[in-house]
Formats: sequence, structure tokens, C-alpha cells
Amino acid sequence: MTAPTRPRVPATAPQGVNPSRARQAVRDLYARPALIPADLSAPLLVLPRSQDPGPDRLPGAVPLEEVPQTVERWSRLGIRGVKLFAYGHDRDAQGSAAFAPGNRMVRAIAAVKDTDPGMAVTTEVCGCSWTNHGQCILRTPGGDIDLTATFHLMEHMAVLHAEAGADVVSPTAMLDGSVRVVRNALDNAGRRDVGVNPNLAIHTTLYGPFKAPMKTNPIAGNRRGLQLEPGRANRDTLVQAHRWISEGADSLTLQPVMSAVDVLTRLRDSQQVPLVAYSTSGEWPALQALGTEGMTEYTAMLKRAGADSILTFAAEQVAAHLEPQRG
Repeated sequence: MTAPTRPRVPATAPQGVNPSRARQAVRDLYARPALIPADLSAPLLVLPRSQDPGPDRLPGAVPLEEVPQTVERWSRLGIRGVKLFAYGHDRDAQGSAAFAPGNRMVRAIAAVKDTDPGMAVTTEVCGCSWTNHGQCILRTPGGDIDLTATFHLMEHMAVLHAEAGADVVSPTAMLDGSVRVVRNALDNAGRRDVGVNPNLAIHTTLYGPFKAPMKTNPIAGNRRGLQLEPGRANRDTLVQAHRWISEGADSLTLQPVMSAVDVLTRLRDSQQVPLVAYSTSGEWPALQALGTEGMTEYTAMLKRAGADSILTFAAEQVAAHLEPQRG
């Protein structure tokens, strides 16, 4: 009796020696997207129309009038978040314009939300763009940090941004107690659903290109006392993260992430709150040198390392590169 003939499976060229990765069908079964556009947020630096950003213009450095078209373009690519920084006007020693109704930050928030109500808006809460001395904090006549005045500035900025439509506010100056002040101010104003995302800022030169168009370099001294020391960052960042969360932080931003990926992985192991990895302005030239493929791989690595969201000047370029995969 003749055995039934079995259909032959066409022979294929060897694709690997490990059965779990040899065949395309199996690879497709196990594959997961390394990165999607929704993982990305973009910095949006809102400048005066008269401000010339120069030949090394950062992506997202635009006048207020160009915010809608910029946000619309990013939204089409699948980017779901922006972090707003506003070039302050009418600067004085107390940063008074920072909590003036209708200032540039307030108008920028409205422009984003009018363009795409679903775009998550995070705002910088800091004095550096609004003071005539460029400091993140306010000082007493004797030169000490005036905590009362600084906290007053921060809480008023936070509430103003929330009322304009911000989803998250980000206290930038690393002052113990600042997150609690901001959280309490939002709660007292009936804005309990607005998140607080403080910075874990490590001292570095990688903030430089941002400071030039935004005019945020302090006229005297530096911000080192308001930042973490790089040599101790892998330990001190964990301590500070615990403090921020105990004060009411809902999420955390680590910057600059290029030189702190080891810190990011330790943070992910120790904290369950959402983590934003900020690829700061000084990283942009290096990412450009990598090219689109390289910057996409770098950004995907940050996601693997533990970032829930990557805030990067490369967001548009990376999202455009990912677009065919999304479609």
C-alpha cells in the first residue's frame, strides 16, 4: 500500500541557527515596535518674532505665530506631547511678567490647545526666562536665595499655566519644597488634575544651545547649586527623586539623558512613576551627526533603558522616519 504523498514545504535559505529567530513568521510573532511616534515629545521654544534664532536654529524654536502650524505638523506625525518654553518679555528683577495674564507662555498654551486639544502640554515653571538677571530664583537684597519670593513666583506661574490649559507643569529650579508649593497651589486653585513634573537636572555643558536664543544665561554666577553633581548623579538622583515624589510629584524628567543613561536605568529600577528622558539642546548636534537612522536607534535605546517618554529636539525627524512603519 502506497503511503499518502505529503505536500512539500518549499525550502528557504537559512536565516539563522536559532529556531526562535530563524524564520520570518516567528520573528514577526515575537517582534515589538522599538519606538513609536507617541513615545516622543518635542520642546517648543516660543520666541519673539523679532528674535533671530541664528544659523544653528534649534527645531521647535519658533515665534508665537508659527506655533499652530508647528503643532499641526507634529500632530500629523503622531507626536503626542510638547514642552513649552517661552522667551520672557518685560523682564525685571522679580520676574513679574511671568504671572501676568496674557503673557507669551499663556498665549502659547492656548495656541497649542486650539490647534490640537489632545496634545499633552507641559510648561516650564522657572524664573530664568522672566528675570532681567537670568536666574532661576529670586534673591534678597543681601544676595541670598529668597525662598518666599521664589516660591510665590513658581506657584503663581503654575496656576496661571494650568488655567490657560497646561496639562503638566514642570518646576525647573531644584529647590527642596518647590514641588510641594506648586502642588498645593494647584490643588487650592481647583486644578487637582494638572500634573507636576519636576526636573532631575545634572550639571553639564549640554544646556548651552538652548540658552542662547532664550537669553537665559545668568548675568552672574552659574546654576550649579541648583543642579546635581555629575560625579554623584547615580546616587543623588535617586535621593532627589524620592524627595520630589514625597512632595507630590506625579512624574519626573531626567536631563541631560545622553550622559546619564546609567542614571535612567537606576531610576527605572527604583521608581514606578512615569519618567521623561530629556535629550537636551546640546545633544542635537551629535544626533544630527548620527543621521536619522542613528538618532532613531539612540531614541529607541532610551525607551529600552526605562523612559516612558523621550523629550527631544529630534522628535520631528524621528517621527517622520517612523511614519512609514506606523502606516
